[in-house]
Amino acid sequence: MDKRKLLILALATFLRFYNLDYPPFFFDESVHTVFVDNVLSGNYRYDPAFHGPLLFYLTSIPVSIFGKFEFAYRLVPAIFGVLTVALIFKFDRFFGSCAHYSALLVAVSPIIVNYSRFFRNESQVLFFTLAFVYLTFRYLESRKFHHLLLASISLSLFACSKENFYPIVPLLLIYFLFDIRKFIPRHVILSILAFLFVYFALYTNLFTIPITIKDFPAFKAIGYWKYQHEIARIGGPSWYYIPLIFLYDLPVLMLGIYAIVRWILRKEDNIRYFLIYWFIVNLVFYSYVQEKVPWLVVHMELPLYMIAGICLGELRRFKISTTLLTFSFLLYSCIQLNIVNPTNPAEPALYLPTSMDVKHFRDELKDLNISKICVFMSPGDYWPLPCYLKDFKVYYSPHLDVSFIERCEVVILNESNFLKVDLNYTKKDEICLRSWVGYEDINPMKVFEFLIFRRPMGKIHNFNHTVIFR
Repeated sequence: MDKRKLLILALATFLRFYNLDYPPFFFDESVHTVFVDNVLSGNYRYDPAFHGPLLFYLTSIPVSIFGKFEFAYRLVPAIFGVLTVALIFKFDRFFGSCAHYSALLVAVSPIIVNYSRFFRNESQVLFFTLAFVYLTFRYLESRKFHHLLLASISLSLFACSKENFYPIVPLLLIYFLFDIRKFIPRHVILSILAFLFVYFALYTNLFTIPITIKDFPAFKAIGYWKYQHEIARIGGPSWYYIPLIFLYDLPVLMLGIYAIVRWILRKEDNIRYFLIYWFIVNLVFYSYVQEKVPWLVVHMELPLYMIAGICLGELRRFKISTTLLTFSFLLYSCIQLNIVNPTNPAEPALYLPTSMDVKHFRDELKDLNISKICVFMSPGDYWPLPCYLKDFKVYYSPHLDVSFIERCEVVILNESNFLKVDLNYTKKDEICLRSWVGYEDINPMKVFEFLIFRRPMGKIHNFNHTVIFR
């Protein structure tokens, strides 16, 4: 491996692993830890609300080794983040040294890096999707069975990671109908069998859990997420992802648009057309679906970054200055988002970031030698507290239980429960669990101040709870 590749991989590794355990668990991360516990105890069952089993099975390994800490839970996503950058180098077979530019851009992509440092499924989905793309085009080139077999296994691991497999992969496979005659039927059949073997092995805990038609993973997944789309649980406008791309990927977007127009006019090769198709499919699908959350933008970004990197490598004029400008824009934003203040609610890429108050609160309780705690609020309100109060005796209830309060040294209440109770206390405090920004009065100056100083583009709202020391 040449020095350029090593430097890019070193940079990608640093950005994904540096201070990996510093930010407290976000809401989803904290809930996901329960499923790892279930794997370790042998009680895991698939729940489409929290995605496929692969992440939990893989994460159970470092958690068993290192313990239940942020670093252990985030290790698998970080590894897949680095592997994705490494895999892009394999595309030099199709694009020559231009693939190195794509790898460099992905290595410092602010949002892709962020969700490679996050206990979610996104980074492994990106890796398996990219592996499928590379291996499928290698098969079309070589007609060797092992390429199609590995492509099929990559798709199966994607299916065992997250439910966006079910709409996205059929849409991507449509592209290859034009090359259907290049696929050898025997290879296709064996590859499908391999897909099913891996799929059922993971969803049945190595064939130890029977699956009925009612519990078939695909049916549960499609039914659950179809309903979430219909009720628009986390709805948003169709243009939701465009501001995110502008704020974090503007030079990449400009290069991507330039390359797409240029490639279409020049009637470029098949794989370049696929990258365009891949980007458009993801952009259209996720813009349509009523589940608008910032981590889904990475699925649009990866093909866009591939296109932009190839474009950079093909530039004949201003290549060095354009590369430096693009790299600097991305690296500055990446460091601000992931290193300087990874819990800054001003960052639109973060969804309800957990406040550092949570860790400080835990440390304060330990210093005070507190043992018994009451938490009166709904589960949707108190996570990620269970991850940080696991060393204490904690009673959780959505409703007030005055008789139980008498046994607790510290009581944590949401606003409605606090107004209902009259308690004697030596100290009253507030803890902020999560924060977010309202964008009602956004303007160009605030956008500029965000890009340069990472100041919020609107009013910060804090999700506070009352803490009573009795």
